[in-house]
Amino acid sequence: MRPSLPAAPLAAALLSGVLALTACAHAGQNAPASKTATPGQAFSLARGESASLPDRSQLRFVAISADSRCPPKVQCVWAGDAVLEFEWTGANGAKSALSFNTVSDARKSAGGWRIEVQGLDFAEPPNATLKVDAE
Repeated sequence: MRPSLPAAPLAAALLSGVLALTACAHAGQNAPASKTATPGQAFSLARGESASLPDRSQLRFVAISADSRCPPKVQCVWAGDAVLEFEWTGANGAKSALSFNTVSDARKSAGGWRIEVQGLDFAEPPNATLKVDAE
């Protein structure tokens, strides 16, 4: 016996619905959670992660735009450096870009906070170690 024609569109519609619900159930599971930064204490962020401060401002690690650091267990003529890109979002929602060089420009100010990049490890993905203090 041959299946009736209306069953095929119904099955396709049901399958589409199940796929859509599955996608919604998993949405946001891969989004990095926001950390809380305590002034005066070091904390780490991986690319894409954010840290919130007591004044409700946010610091997000956007990218590593340059990295010429000498890898561990390798003898190099120069230790190298890295350039890290961050996005600062103030409590009022205003955003600004911050670019740090791990050797020559590791400190910046934003929104009444002094932000210092203390290091960048060689993990995959790399984690930046930062410290914030009130200005």
